[in-house]
Amino acid sequence: MHRKQWRIISAGVIGNIIEYYDFALIGFLAVMMGELFFPSSNPTLSLIGSFSAFAAGMIMRPIGAIFFGHIGDKIGRKYALIGSLILMALPTFLIGFLPTYAQIGILAPILLVLLRMIQGFSVGGEYASSIVYLVEEAPHGNGNLYGSFVSLGAKIGMALGAGLCGFLLAYLGEDAMREWGWRVPFWLSLLIALTGIYLRKGLSDNYHPKAEKKIPIVEILKHHRKEFYDFLIIASAIWLLYYTLFVYLPIWLQHYAHLSKLQSSSINTYSIIMGVIFIPLMAMVADKIGSLKLMSYASLALTILIYPIFYIMNSGVYWLIILGVAMMVLLICSFQAPIFASTVRAIKEHGYRASFTAVILGSAAGIVGGLTPAIMTSLQEITKDPFAPAYLIATASLISFFVIKRKLSLEINKN
Repeated sequence: MHRKQWRIISAGVIGNIIEYYDFALIGFLAVMMGELFFPSSNPTLSLIGSFSAFAAGMIMRPIGAIFFGHIGDKIGRKYALIGSLILMALPTFLIGFLPTYAQIGILAPILLVLLRMIQGFSVGGEYASSIVYLVEEAPHGNGNLYGSFVSLGAKIGMALGAGLCGFLLAYLGEDAMREWGWRVPFWLSLLIALTGIYLRKGLSDNYHPKAEKKIPIVEILKHHRKEFYDFLIIASAIWLLYYTLFVYLPIWLQHYAHLSKLQSSSINTYSIIMGVIFIPLMAMVADKIGSLKLMSYASLALTILIYPIFYIMNSGVYWLIILGVAMMVLLICSFQAPIFASTVRAIKEHGYRASFTAVILGSAAGIVGGLTPAIMTSLQEITKDPFAPAYLIATASLISFFVIKRKLSLEINKN
């Protein structure tokens, strides 16, 4: 690759590194932060409180998606990228300074939720803006590969966050980590943010907005409603599995597979590293065989295999857990890698693409993905069934499979 291409890729993915670095912290520290900010005699209620703060930020994503998607379409991709990055980095850094419930009472969880909401608002724009920028700047025939770099950046961010938390936990011990060590990873996010601002400052942008008064999101809902809902269904299934695997599963492994916190966090880090390897590989496969075709294979395989995967992980046998997690990573990468370029290219009008992509992926990741850890935790508490997550994932995957098959049939008929 040329130096310019590396600059484009680096600038595109840096925001997602910050975004998912923060998500990894929330997932890894969920139990600890639940105790610090949502204390309760029932540990499950504290955990649900922690995941609800996570969900509050994620629910803001569609609102931020509309705002920054509009900026990306009407003013330029570069402006959306820089603005969302700055607004996203500051709350992550400030979480590290928050006083706990024991220090200021009810104000502590309120401040945490407010900062998470600001984060979520900015992330809604960051994620889609970087996807649209990378796909539109990609060389011919590499749209899926370039689009997947966003997810690659996300997994690098998760690996950094989970790896750092695991190191601090092992080095400091649980008591010191609970007392002050949990703050350190949030403070260090500032270094990644400053790198991102430097990379994006001199960014080139080949997109030139048209001087028209039409509001992109309104036009999308008028003229591209079918494409909008189809891709929203597909993306929702993807992010349901994504946040189950990378945020909720470590808690599930501790509860049902009886792993220690250190063991489950090690497996989580391993799964993220696997994702870094598989996401570009599956994107290249999608560039060769077609995005919809690969997604149809992945959604059908998930429908069939997700229950057996949870079954073998529930055994508590370490190597079987590793095998189950590896299968989940391969399937989610196969399903997710093609969604980015597919969503950007779902409509021909360049002036609507940022809004279209932002609202779909912002809603899927924000509302569905953001609520997933809290829903899964509540579901387990109500049903006491270790396989409840598998039933939900299988249902969502099957629905998305039928949507993809219908779109494939339409594509074949057109050709």
